[in-house]
Amino acid sequence: MIRSMTGFATKNIVLTPATGENIQITISIKSLNSRFFETTFKMPHIIGGLEVPLIKHLKSKLLRGHVYFTLYLNNTAPFKGEVEPALSVCKGYANAIEKIQQLIPLSGSLSVSDIVQLPHAFTVQEKELDQATYDTLLKATDEVLALVIDEQKKEGLMLAQDLKDRFAQVRKEMIVIEERSRTHIIEHKEKIAQEIPLIDQADAASDARKSALYIMLDKIDIHEEIVRFKSHVETMEALISSPDIEKGKRMDFILQELSREINTISAKASDATICGAAVNIKVELEKAREQAQNIV
Repeated sequence: MIRSMTGFATKNIVLTPATGENIQITISIKSLNSRFFETTFKMPHIIGGLEVPLIKHLKSKLLRGHVYFTLYLNNTAPFKGEVEPALSVCKGYANAIEKIQQLIPLSGSLSVSDIVQLPHAFTVQEKELDQATYDTLLKATDEVLALVIDEQKKEGLMLAQDLKDRFAQVRKEMIVIEERSRTHIIEHKEKIAQEIPLIDQADAASDARKSALYIMLDKIDIHEEIVRFKSHVETMEALISSPDIEKGKRMDFILQELSREINTISAKASDATICGAAVNIKVELEKAREQAQNIV
């Protein structure tokens, strides 16, 4: 099974805390490609204590990607406690005004109506989330997560089919390379067989020439590279069909190995047919690598 890293879902719920006042809540989760698991949270400060447990929960479900979590409340009042006077702040204001009157002859006195208009004269205590509210928010988050994962699975099916099609094409091109490689070696062997009798056996330079011919034959032999390439293809195809969820990084590593092998094949062969097929394989591998970047 393949799962994409991209997905989006949103859900609206109504929460009724002990105060009896309904709260409209909207939870949205968006997941995009990323090399690692990352999160960006946007939610009211009053329920910021949920962020750490939610990060752990999201990571356990989504595994990899950049996750954007948004929680919107239409009313935060039920999460606020009693309004309390900030006595130290009020005393500070009174002392400051007294000092001003001592230095500057101003008439008048400080009243309660003056105090209430001063900044930070009151504080509002924040309530801790009760267990029922916490459980409700987690349950709603799980429901949104399930929708996101469903989207990821649907896109994953398309990614898997695309990768299968690309590697089917890669196999066809590799058959061309394998068959041409055999005839290419035979042609060089025949060429060597024709040249050897023409070389002066007693000449030292002739020995070097013969050695160069055999070295050239060894250089154009790409049998080992073909075997390794086909082995990597089999590993990749097995990985595409495996039940594991986390496989994007492994796919990327295998695709790097395949690219190295096909580059070596292209460099060693020095044959137009082989190089043409190798270019076609490189194109398919590059497209497959783009797709792998989107896999969990």
